[in-house]
Amino acid sequence: KKSNQRKYLVVAIAALAIAWDLSTSKIAVEEGTYRYESEFDAVSGATTAVSIVTSDYDQLDQPIARTEKPDYLQTKAMVYKAIALQGGFDGIISKGNTVLLKVNLVGGNSASGQGENTDVNVVKALVQNIADFTNKDVTIQIAEGTARTNDDPTSSGSVWQNSGYRALLKDTDLEGINLSLVNLNQTVDDLIEVDLGKEATSAPQGTKYHVHRAELEADVYIAVPVLKIHDTGITNALKLQIGSAPGCYYGYNKTKGTALCPEGIVHDVNQRRWTTEAIVDLCNIADIDFVVVDALMCLESEKTNKGYNQVRFNTVLAGQDPVAVDHVAARLMGLNPDDIAHITLAEKVGLGTNNPDKIYVEGVALEQAKIRVKKSQASDGKFGQSNRTWILSPAFEGSDITENYIPNEANYQPVSGVDGWSQPVYFFDDRIDLYSYYGGKTGITTYAYTDFFAPEDMQAELWLGTHEAMYVYINGVLEYEFTSTASYGNSDRGTRKKYIQVKTGRNTLLVKTINKFGDYSFALNICEQESNTYYAGNRVEGLTFYLDKSTDVKQNLSPENSINLQCYPNPVLSNANLQFQLDETQAVSLKLYAMSGQLVAEKKVGTLTPGTHQLTMSLDAYPALQNGTYLLVMESGKTSSTLKIAVKR
Repeated sequence: KKSNQRKYLVVAIAALAIAWDLSTSKIAVEEGTYRYESEFDAVSGATTAVSIVTSDYDQLDQPIARTEKPDYLQTKAMVYKAIALQGGFDGIISKGNTVLLKVNLVGGNSASGQGENTDVNVVKALVQNIADFTNKDVTIQIAEGTARTNDDPTSSGSVWQNSGYRALLKDTDLEGINLSLVNLNQTVDDLIEVDLGKEATSAPQGTKYHVHRAELEADVYIAVPVLKIHDTGITNALKLQIGSAPGCYYGYNKTKGTALCPEGIVHDVNQRRWTTEAIVDLCNIADIDFVVVDALMCLESEKTNKGYNQVRFNTVLAGQDPVAVDHVAARLMGLNPDDIAHITLAEKVGLGTNNPDKIYVEGVALEQAKIRVKKSQASDGKFGQSNRTWILSPAFEGSDITENYIPNEANYQPVSGVDGWSQPVYFFDDRIDLYSYYGGKTGITTYAYTDFFAPEDMQAELWLGTHEAMYVYINGVLEYEFTSTASYGNSDRGTRKKYIQVKTGRNTLLVKTINKFGDYSFALNICEQESNTYYAGNRVEGLTFYLDKSTDVKQNLSPENSINLQCYPNPVLSNANLQFQLDETQAVSLKLYAMSGQLVAEKKVGTLTPGTHQLTMSLDAYPALQNGTYLLVMESGKTSSTLKIAVKR
């Protein structure tokens, strides 16, 4: 047995370690770490479609098993089908355009098709498709800014050569196409400064970025990522844009900096993550017009091919909304898109939709194509995403977590803007930075509140991180109680977990915290029960945090088609004859969307009584309507229903 003296020594050392951690981990008050929700002026994403084509899709001329490696012609068939399901490039590419294909090149020694770099066969097929559509009256640039010093497309041994891209310039199948390779890392003479102004989200990066002129001068920008797991959750259309930051300005890798920009692309500062915001800012600059995803060979666990982390998906995705494509890609890998911060922030600033009710899948059903992969074990990918929007109480003098600073605090349900409570506040980090919000004030206790919707009664896992004392009340019950202090960094966000019970529909959530030592932050997520650490940490699917009590969240999130909307004939020649059912008296309207999400026709029907109804929508009233595939959306009070129709006039 250990002596008491040694026990006391161990305790003393531990106490000193905690004291050292507390003294060195204080975060500074920093401007730009939060923003009021009202300052985001983006409208909600429009209804859009994403294509999923697997190698065994029965609409392909020669389907093959998803376990079999496709050759070029089989890959080409998948790419062409995915694009065709989007209605082709009509309205996106015109003859005479310059089209930039932003690919994903990472591994210098990784051959094409191994999941690390965008498969060259996918890009070749895309080049041919564009050339076919324009009758070769087009300029196509394949562009990337790799993280490797002087990795120029013209140099031998570069990732461009090893992954097969240099060979495309001499490929006889591409003869007659104006095709070139563009190194986005080229000299500063090729760079243009872009000022995003109030649209910028990365505070340490500022509002200005430098990008290669080819990105801004192209008429059409197409993202062509390879789908894989990354520390940020996934690499796909959005994360791909980090490669557009030129190394000659930001460094190799892009966080190293140069004499022109010593800080590089800022990922971490003052214990806060800023990767998400840099990704979204660069996506905002890119203004992506279309996405084709190489999901033939994917990587689980991490972004670099190790051989043991390859997972063959044999899938190609395509779509015009990069946020929606990333949403579908995340779900394809068994992840929750709401856990991936660059997806949710991109929607918030208006780059697309992350709402599953507004995303229509063409081709193979998502559940049929889905293959669950191992998540990143880095802290960002493992924890998921903390709820980032809260309403916050005034600061109360005193830091005794056991004292009720609000009467009956367990059941308290504040209203934003009333009794000193804030408007909804969004934080640009998973660690909710109360220290900055309250101006660095110590010796205080504060509360944070949100509601959340749960799709059913269930037991879930509460994932937490905190430095100081913390109470968590859910539906008036003290579900989590911590009265001490602990080491708390980005990697510690999910070290504390607790099983909780949530109920169908609306649930209340109140967090109470104190600030004594200056690292005043917490993180919180509500996750699925999962014992396997490779898959743990996913937010419960369908669980959504919200603060607008005027919205019936359950109805808004429900994918159920209670209207039972039907259309005949389909394809529609002139009149769309519709039949549908209503459960109660409601105001009904019809909206017709192009596959891009653009609203092309609208009809207000009026208020209808419960029962089965039939009505006709004449397409002759919309002479500008072209032949093609559209989404017909019927909205009726609290519910909506979406139906794909073809128009042939």
